Formats: sequence, structure tokens, C-alpha cells
Amino acid sequence: MSKTDTKALSAAGRDGAANGTAQTSPVSPDSTRITKAQAARLASMAGLPVAEIREGTIGQIAEKFKWRIDPDLLRFRRVCGQVVKKDPATGVDYPVPHATVEVEDTDCHFLAFAPPGHPWVWHFPFWSHREVIGTTTTDACGRFCIWVPSFDIDWVLRWRAVRHCYPVMFRKPTIWDIIEHVIPPELIPQPGPWPPIRWPGPDPDPLPFLNETVLQHLEPLLGREQVAGLRAAPVLKAGTRAAVRSSTLDQPAFAAPIPPPMPDALAVTRIKGAAAPIAEALGVAGEIADLLGKVDANRWIGPFIRCHTHIVPVWQRILDVPDITIKVSQDVDGDGDLETIYSEGFGDVRWDSGSIPDVKIIASPVAIASPVPADSPMCGEVEVPCKTPAIVLAGLYPLHNLPSAAPYIDNGTGYAQRPNPPHATADPAIEPPLGTASTAPFTGVLQLYGCNERESAKYYRLRYTHQPPGGVESASVVFKDLTWPLWRWVGAPGHLEGLTVTPDANGWYDILPVAAGWMPARLLLNWPSGAPGVYKVQMEFATAGKALIAGSQTSPVRLYVDNTAPTAMIAEIRWRSAGETGWNGHPALSRTCAIVHRPHGVGLEFRVTYQASALHLRDMILWGTGCGGGALNQLAPTAWSDPASPASVAGVSQSPYTHWHTGPFDNNITRSAIFTLGAASLQGAYDFSLRVNSRAFSPAGGDGGFGPADWQYDCPSPVYSYDYWKFAVIDA
Repeated sequence: MSKTDTKALSAAGRDGAANGTAQTSPVSPDSTRITKAQAARLASMAGLPVAEIREGTIGQIAEKFKWRIDPDLLRFRRVCGQVVKKDPATGVDYPVPHATVEVEDTDCHFLAFAPPGHPWVWHFPFWSHREVIGTTTTDACGRFCIWVPSFDIDWVLRWRAVRHCYPVMFRKPTIWDIIEHVIPPELIPQPGPWPPIRWPGPDPDPLPFLNETVLQHLEPLLGREQVAGLRAAPVLKAGTRAAVRSSTLDQPAFAAPIPPPMPDALAVTRIKGAAAPIAEALGVAGEIADLLGKVDANRWIGPFIRCHTHIVPVWQRILDVPDITIKVSQDVDGDGDLETIYSEGFGDVRWDSGSIPDVKIIASPVAIASPVPADSPMCGEVEVPCKTPAIVLAGLYPLHNLPSAAPYIDNGTGYAQRPNPPHATADPAIEPPLGTASTAPFTGVLQLYGCNERESAKYYRLRYTHQPPGGVESASVVFKDLTWPLWRWVGAPGHLEGLTVTPDANGWYDILPVAAGWMPARLLLNWPSGAPGVYKVQMEFATAGKALIAGSQTSPVRLYVDNTAPTAMIAEIRWRSAGETGWNGHPALSRTCAIVHRPHGVGLEFRVTYQASALHLRDMILWGTGCGGGALNQLAPTAWSDPASPASVAGVSQSPYTHWHTGPFDNNITRSAIFTLGAASLQGAYDFSLRVNSRAFSPAGGDGGFGPADWQYDCPSPVYSYDYWKFAVIDA
């Protein structure tokens, strides 16, 4: 193991952070000295001369002006959150430990840009003033808490209260906002209220409105990984929805800022003499024209929610906007200086909420993050005696079973037995009994955790055999060349140290004592899994001279890995006029620029022939969408398929539109589904879509499996395939 790749992170925060638990400052928050800007705000709100309260701490001011300043103004509210780094490929959040978090009292001038036809508004800052009012550090899981004076929060709320649109124009959108403000109402299944009923409250559970049509509409807006989490939400088992409501729909909609649709002319701002021709090109004059010469086209903040209740001009000057913003820094290059990994945090905190929700801060890609997912308890692992060497977890998923509970793993086949269980009815809407055994393979990067302490051993390594589907088991070989980073918090004042875990040429790794404080503790291997099949993995040990200790091999664990994408193929689409028989009266639709010439006043029928298959099929769904005035309708049995089929056979649904696997060998569906289009439906663009999901799951825990569900859940299917067929309907 190389110990040369060590980095130090200076983090001069006032708060101590224990492993796994965000802690507020041990110093009383009212001992904080008031800043110049805070003094001006408090004086204005209390009707006192600013000179009288400019000096001293908040506690001293509270005592000096007792009963002259509203006591509520001098209280504090706690703001907590988590700093994470998002994996762009998987969407999993990884915590940023021991980073410096600064809370700033901010005033800023903005030139607001609300482009016509867009649901968002962007702000160009052209003057800002900031004062740090609190500093803390994130803990091992990236979490932090800090106290903010109530008068600072009230100042922001009072400023926004007298300006009708600004409460939303300075709030970053959540996933809920996207659903509420952007998704066309006609896509929401009825009956049910629109906008959907907001939580909390005794109202009906609104999660069912997240049907596949809505999710497909969200995917280009939010990205594939965000929608994957939403796709899991409606099918979580009982007792988990409260967590879904807060963690899924109330998180930031955009993992990264979205640039505004920039007018070409604006790209040359801040060039001497350019403001006048730019203003003329954009059709603005007066104050806005002057300000265009002051803004930097490359420095913008957003998007924020656009106000639709009142008319908002395209360009608008907004002066002296107050907010309490967050800045995060780290020493990412090991030079001892802090680099900013997050700033410009306008609108991060919902100050107008009765109970301020936790803040999720998505740091820059250059941030140093833990290799363990942000919701993992492993990021705060403490030392626990470990007497028997063993491989215990894959990610957050147990590889051993409890004596009297539904099993986690079938160690003969390597399948996880809790995620994505079969539905005996093949109907996705009818949940199987809790505890129904699954055959779910593992997918993605697998972090193997366990106990690697052994008497007289100084090194360990992992070896494996591989048996491909339908094949023979290979000889045992050693995992080689796999490296990963570890971190620990040391010293006073504390700083972060990093260590790259590296094997020698024979795959031997140093055994690191848990007491050394490296996190995540007991990470044995960071394994980017590959070819499908059963992997039998064992750990073995060596002496200080790297001599293999005879008989040191642990009991093997087996993991079935499947990273292969399913097959989703719409093979053919034929159409006919309602009332016709047979399907050969018209040519099959072309894959490119297909046009259906509909006879006047006649409805249409479509036959969609498809194949949905996977090495481990979970489910498939086939649906049709169209322009706003029309719908491709599904039929009831027996007319819903060709040849005609009943609703069920021996209790198994025969629906050609949806199918959930009924057992380990139910992996291939080939059917022809019938759809209709009414005679009055509008001319225009239509399409059929087929999505096929694998039942493979990621044990990293970012998809809702780790938590109250305890892996007895239908995961959001990180491995899937999608096919679609577009065509136009034109009246003959």
C-alpha cells in the first residue's frame, strides 16, 4: 500500500465534528460578535441608532437592550445540511468530509433575466457584499449544522414579503416544483386534483401520479439518474413513503446549474463602449441598458422559479437583495490553501419554511469525497472488535443472513433475495407478500466490507472464481490493480489526510488497524464489477514477509453479477381503420418519417409487436403518447392483443401493456398489443415507447433500498433499455 499519496486539508472551523454526527459549535452562538451589516439590519428593525449596537456579541446586545429589542429577533435558528459530490454516471451522492462551511450575510444587486417561453429566471450579479457570520466543518458524512440569528432570517423574509414575486424568484427549484410548475396538467392521470395535493397533511397519497408518462416527460428536464429515484418512489413498501416525500421530491431539481438561453449580443458585455449597441440589439433602454455594461455574461446564478402570477419583464433591475448564503472550501490540491468547491449559494435555504429543511449542497467535481454513499452509516464507522475474518457486506447489502428474518442472500446462487421480488400475478400493481424470495443480481461498483484482522497477519488479499451464465466455474485468481482513497481527521486544529490504498504485484494489501481512523473503515475492496455470472470471493492472509498463511482462507461469499442491458425492441407496427379485419391492408410503419393517412371521421387501430427480454428480466411497460388533443388508448381484454387473450390464465395477467416477472425463468416476452386512436383525435405526432428493466440492483444505497425498506423493495432499475417509434397521423 502506498502512503505517499497523502493530502492535508486545513479546516479552521469552530465546530467539532464527531464521526457520523453533525455537531454545532461547542461555543454558545450568542457569544458571536455582531458584524457591521448585522448591526445595521438589527438597528433598522429595532428602531435604534446603529452606533449603539455596533460593538459586542449578540448575547451582550440582548442583555443591554433587554425589552427594547424584540426577544424573538435575538433568538437563533439552526440550519443543518450535507455537502456531497454527485457521481455524474450513477447519480449517487458521496459525502465531502471535513470541509469548511461558511455562512455569509449577503447583499447583492442583480440584473434579472426572464426569457420569454421559459419557466425559469436567471440573475446576473453586478455588485455583492458578504460578511461571514458563522463557520463550521462537515463531519465524516459531509453533514453540518450552524446557528443563524433570527433577525438575519427575518430581514430576508420581510424584504421578500413586500415584493410579490421575489419569494419564488430567489428560490431554487426542487423536484416538486418541476412537477408542479412545468409538467403539463394534461399529462397527469385523472381523477385527482391539479396541482397535486401538497404534503404534509391527511390528503390522499399523491405518489401514484408519478406514472411512466410523467416520468418520461421529467427525464430530459432532470436527467436519467434523478428520474430513476422517482421511478422507485411509488412502489416502495409500506412505511417508507414519508422518507421518499422529504428526500426525493424536496431535493434540488438540478445537480448542476443550468445556463440561461443567452442572447448572442450579451457575450461581449463589459467591453468598453459595447453597452449601447448591445442594448439596442436586445431592445432595452434606460437603466437596463446601462447595467448591461456592468454584468459579466459568464457569471450568472440559476435557474430560479419564475413568477407567473404577475407580469415579469424580460430584463429587470433588483437592488440590495438580502440572503444568507453558504460557501464551502477544501484544500483539493494539497498545498495547504483552501479552494472554493461551492459558492454563489443564493436561494439554497428555504427560510420561509416553519421548520427549515436540511440543505443539500452539491460540491464541485474537484471536491474530495468519501468513496461511501452519503446515506451510508459506514462514513461514520467507529471501532468495533472483529474476531472472525469474513467478507460481510457488498456496499450496504449483507452477504449473510439473520437467524429469524427474510434472507438477504442465497449463498449457493449468489442472488440477493430481497430486492425486486417476482409477482406471481405478473401484474406490477399487485405487490407480492413481504418476504417473497427474489433472484436479483448485483450491478455496478461493489464495495466489499468485512473483518480482516487476524493474528500474525500483516497483509490480506481477495481472490475469486467466475462462472458465466450456463458455463463452467473458472480457476481461482486474485483481484489485482484495484485502488481507492481513504480519509481520516487528525491533529489539532484538525485537518484531513488522504491515503491511496494500493496492492503489490500479487494483490496483497496492508491490514490497516481500525484504530488508525481511516474511513470508511473495513473497506476490503472497491470492485468495478464486470462480466455476468457468479463470483465466488474469498479472503486470505499473509505474514509480514508476505508468505501465505496456510488455511487462512475465509468462507466464500457468492455474488451473481449482471451489468448487461436488456433487449427492448419494437419489431413492427401495423395499422388499420376501425372495423377493418386483418392487418395487411396497409403497409407496416417505417422507422423513419412514418405517416398514417387517416380516412376522414374514422378511428384507427394499431398493432405493436415487440420483444422484451433480459438475462434477468424485472418488468416491461409499453405505452403510447401523442399531441395534446389525442391519446393512444389501451383496450380491455380480450381485444387488447393479437391473438386475443383473456385477462389472466391460472391467475397470471396476460396484459400486453405491462408485465412483471413471475419467477427466475420468466425473462422473455414477445407479444402484439392493440391500441386505438379516436376519429376526433388531432392530427400530428404520436409515438409508442417500450421500456424493459433488469432486476439487477445496486447495493450502494442511493435508491431507497437502504433504510426502512431494509432492501425489501422494487428498486429504480439502474439497468434498463428503451425503444420508441415515432410517426405522424394526417387526415386523408
